[in-house]
Amino acid sequence: MISKKYNLINISFWTEPALVLTLYYHLDLLRAHGHFASNDNRENTIDYIPGVGAIEPKDLMSYLQATDTSTIVHRIIFKAFEDVKMADFIICNTVQELEPTTLSALQEQQPTYAIGPIFPTGFAKSPVATSLWSESECTQWLHNKPPKSVLYVSFGSYAHASKNDIVEIAEGLLLSQVSFIWVLRPDIVSSDETEFLPVGFEENIKGRGLIVTWCCQISVISHSAIGGFLTHCGWNSILESIWCGVPLLCFPLLTDQFTNRKLAVDDWKIGLNLCDDNNNKPITRKQVSDKIHRLMSGKSDDDDELRKNIKEVKRTLENALSSTNGSSERNFHQFINDVEARIIKLSKSGSALFNHA
Repeated sequence: MISKKYNLINISFWTEPALVLTLYYHLDLLRAHGHFASNDNRENTIDYIPGVGAIEPKDLMSYLQATDTSTIVHRIIFKAFEDVKMADFIICNTVQELEPTTLSALQEQQPTYAIGPIFPTGFAKSPVATSLWSESECTQWLHNKPPKSVLYVSFGSYAHASKNDIVEIAEGLLLSQVSFIWVLRPDIVSSDETEFLPVGFEENIKGRGLIVTWCCQISVISHSAIGGFLTHCGWNSILESIWCGVPLLCFPLLTDQFTNRKLAVDDWKIGLNLCDDNNNKPITRKQVSDKIHRLMSGKSDDDDELRKNIKEVKRTLENALSSTNGSSERNFHQFINDVEARIIKLSKSGSALFNHA
């Protein structure tokens, strides 16, 4: 490792929640209990990870649910976490108050600092629109919609969904009669299949739905017309949605998204599952329509509870970033102080070695 070779400080920056970090960190425990790299224990609750009360195997990251662990990605993960365990400091894009037990357990292993949420400069104060045409079209279209009436739909920049899922979501959006913006990448199914929407779909949604291939997500979800977000549960999307007070409809597709869903739906209760426990059955258009109604109606108990909860979680994020004793602000300054102290210690150690030589 370069830091060791040159007597440098080694800092690991973790961009996802502490729960995902600690599950990867304790691969050895998951393996020992048959929850990783094994077919033996795929149903029993995982209740032995330090700082994690309980988690179901279905909520593990997709790479930890895989039985073939000989892939290149798995080798990268193994090596990455060998390096993480050698780091002098770990900084994490989460908030102490959102994951207190998990972070405390990690802090017993290594110096770990929750310094999130980390947003682009200026986002926390006033999101700024980009000049790209699709974003401009989105915001102009939203200006003509009532507050909290539009569902934003996006599955990120690289995840793939099946053609059946895309068709059923499209038909569910039609059935719901809810206005929506759908960011739909041409390669969402695959790079070889770009015709996947139902015949006549774009004609049927005129005036009520808008499909774009890209938009400035921050500008869209911060708009007053947005009332919900059908998301793949990428961590940045969840943090941005919380900050804007927009409840979630969760449809995780891969990697950490299954674990992020658990935090949003089960722990913080700021979202609904698009698919309840279906025993892996395909989603249906009626299911999609019903869930959209529950999220967007403004009349259901679910909707009231979600909006109340997301306001509380948003307040937690805002407080963490407060310059007057916010936890992330404090943690960041403590991190800087600890790094400076380690630099002084290393420089003295290096001088002593040099003088001795």
